[in-house]
Amino acid sequence: MTVEHGTGTRDEIAGLIHAGRILVLAGAEADLASLPCGRWIGGTATSFITAAGGQEADGRIFYSDLTGIARNVRLHHFNLSEMRRIGRLHPANGFTMVIIPGFSELLAGVSAKIMDYEGIYHAPLFGWVSAVDLAQLGHMRPKSFSGAPAGSAEHAAVMTVSLPDELFAQLQIANLFSPGIGPEIRFGKPGFLAEGECLIGGKPDNLARYIEAETIDRRLPLVTDHDGALINISIIASDAQTGRATFLAPVNPALTYRFAGDILDYPREFFRALDELDLGSAALSCICAQNYEHAGLRQSTGLPFQGPVTFGQIAYGVLNQTLACLTISNHEEEDAGPETG
Repeated sequence: MTVEHGTGTRDEIAGLIHAGRILVLAGAEADLASLPCGRWIGGTATSFITAAGGQEADGRIFYSDLTGIARNVRLHHFNLSEMRRIGRLHPANGFTMVIIPGFSELLAGVSAKIMDYEGIYHAPLFGWVSAVDLAQLGHMRPKSFSGAPAGSAEHAAVMTVSLPDELFAQLQIANLFSPGIGPEIRFGKPGFLAEGECLIGGKPDNLARYIEAETIDRRLPLVTDHDGALINISIIASDAQTGRATFLAPVNPALTYRFAGDILDYPREFFRALDELDLGSAALSCICAQNYEHAGLRQSTGLPFQGPVTFGQIAYGVLNQTLACLTISNHEEEDAGPETG
């Protein structure tokens, strides 16, 4: 049993939906909003990793077809209050897939609390944060779709997937970063923007001006330890003149951050992290827009995974600057182990 990935035109994807296929989709809002109702969830994205390498959407929709592995699926379109019960909806054997719109109040609320939701760890929770062209932020909002052409900028598309008894799902994450040795950074309020003072090394300072004064590598995220899990926060814009720094995910005043340690060769470190994952059994994958850009994936071919380029990855918590994937394995193959001669 496998998951098929590919891209198609609006009409080709509509044909798959009419055929009753179970799909996870990514593409432009106009294309997703023109699709018929069916067993699919989707989110906006401008780029994908395909079998041929990096690809811009340009009127095509990326799909992952789960029909071959799914015994049963249920679809939801949840607001923040409804998201709090997502852990109670996990299937007994399977996983939950979620797509949350980027730069939304929903994402801010979920990011702060999701790892504390009741039952969240009872099954793999995988997903991504939908994206738009960064140049269009303020004019276009990332959206999610759940089985219908009505997209939302403040609802999460949720699909619970039950698997056959012989299969099981696991999460895997490739993360290049760990906290560096620089000063601790704390923020006075949550959000996607820092434009006033924060505490850097215990003293009031402005993050954007600190980045310029210390010549911080703009590719490096902020990193925090949240109950043993390293969480990255990508900085997508920093202007010392205005004192504004913009994040891809919201910062949390309850957490302490440091800039990540230096990465001397970003592409090499990224592919080294990939080598540590079992991508051969990856059913669903997503890659952060920052990794797509800085690791040179736009020009890469023959990559061992396929999926959308996103504003964040979801593997229980909300992540930045990672590759996240959900693998599907067979119990019998795991139990058999390697053959011996």
